[in-house]
Amino acid sequence: MKYINRSITKFIGSLALSFVFTACVDLEEDVSSLISVETLKTEGDITAALAPMYRTLQHTYRDAAYLRAATFGADDITTWWAGNKEPIRVFDRFDYGSGENADNSWLVVGWTGMWDVIYIANNLIDGLKASEASEEIVQIADGEARFMRGLCYFNLVRTHGGMPLILDGHNPTGEESRATVLETYQAIENDFKLAADQLPGPAEVGPGRVSSAAAKTALANLYLTWGGWPVKDESKYQLAATTAKEVIDLGYFSLQNINELWTLQGQNGPESIFSVQFSESENIVSNWPNAFSFHEAGGWSDLYPELQFFNDFPAGPRKDVTFKTEIPQRKVVDGVLVDKDPPTVPFEESQRFHPMYGKFTAAEVLDLGNKVGGFRAIEIFRYAEVLLTYAEAQARVGENTSSIEALNQVKRRAAGLDPLTPDVNVDVVSATPDEIVEERGWELAGEYVRWFDLIRTEKVEEIAAKRDPSENVPLNREPTKAQYIAPIPLDAFLNASNIVQNPEGFKIQ
Repeated sequence: MKYINRSITKFIGSLALSFVFTACVDLEEDVSSLISVETLKTEGDITAALAPMYRTLQHTYRDAAYLRAATFGADDITTWWAGNKEPIRVFDRFDYGSGENADNSWLVVGWTGMWDVIYIANNLIDGLKASEASEEIVQIADGEARFMRGLCYFNLVRTHGGMPLILDGHNPTGEESRATVLETYQAIENDFKLAADQLPGPAEVGPGRVSSAAAKTALANLYLTWGGWPVKDESKYQLAATTAKEVIDLGYFSLQNINELWTLQGQNGPESIFSVQFSESENIVSNWPNAFSFHEAGGWSDLYPELQFFNDFPAGPRKDVTFKTEIPQRKVVDGVLVDKDPPTVPFEESQRFHPMYGKFTAAEVLDLGNKVGGFRAIEIFRYAEVLLTYAEAQARVGENTSSIEALNQVKRRAAGLDPLTPDVNVDVVSATPDEIVEERGWELAGEYVRWFDLIRTEKVEEIAAKRDPSENVPLNREPTKAQYIAPIPLDAFLNASNIVQNPEGFKIQ
């Protein structure tokens, strides 16, 4: 196990030279030939085989707008009303719902990446069955593959509805049909539960590696989703609370100082449960600082908060860290971004007339050419989310002292206080599920969470109705349940004869 932990960092950093990504993936395309199952005999073979899976997930997450194209209906993100942003404006204005815009060129990118990871994981799981490596190594690698497969299916089912369940031992034929949402949840549950049982604890893995805590965090999120729309099995809320509490009771994770959390020095800290890693030494760059910066600051103007979301956001240290209201004014000199005079302007006078996200630009790097970039890890799961998952799930079945304390820890940190020290000016003695969902919106703003929270709680219509009329991307329609599920990308149908497009192909159970 120690050998794998030492080795994976090198492989994650070097795969840009050794791994070739496909341009697109048909729903039934088998890309498993990227790994030969016959070679997974030794510990070293397994280490090498794990690396493409992590590298592909990294590649999928590094461009925020591609990853999150279908989630722009949420109020925590909007986009530029001009330029090349039409593929995400489609979702920002709810211009879909009857299968239209399935040919969206940005929608397919996240789809492709998720399926790439699933196929790699399937092939790895199959190959491990004949491996001659130690049982411990095989179990850990199998758990990592199952976590990755479950995570990608979870992203897909929440975005598009039920998926064809192409798992290990199944060779795609192109004749598979879509499973229901419930059946897809059940497959994901099986993967996350096995991963939680097989993976080592968080103290035994390095940054960017999956642990049992990450698997339990993902499982708790699955149960929280399962309790809401569309399946609405409220018995899952207790499972969500119990599973999240198991992560809390490890006593391993804690909330970081709000002013340090999003810095480069703050990455992989005690709050991080699972994150995607980047590397300055290997020049593997995250594009999140770019995507969340305006053009005048050296970015792409892909994502920034809606005005109503920003205005409603509670004042305090967390808001100050989350957003950047003084917009940098930069120019390129000798391949480096430098300040103009004046170096900033108020966001109301900026090119986009909105604040930027400060949390995703806090670790920006200015000497990468004519655009900003960065090397800070992208957080997929962090401890604040676990606390809020526990608080919400427990509130739905009967709040208790520990669930209120979990919520209050997040609220204290948001106020710049010690999360573990009670404060009568901040603490609440009770909270409704809706109030905790609202707190999740503030705490997890911009983090690929808000849209899925609005869907499962059936609040998309309510939030859209609050949209500031001065937003530059006007709504095409008032959203309904038809906009809760994105179309399946057109490329997926190239070699798939039995796949039915949404909404006809969307089946709950």
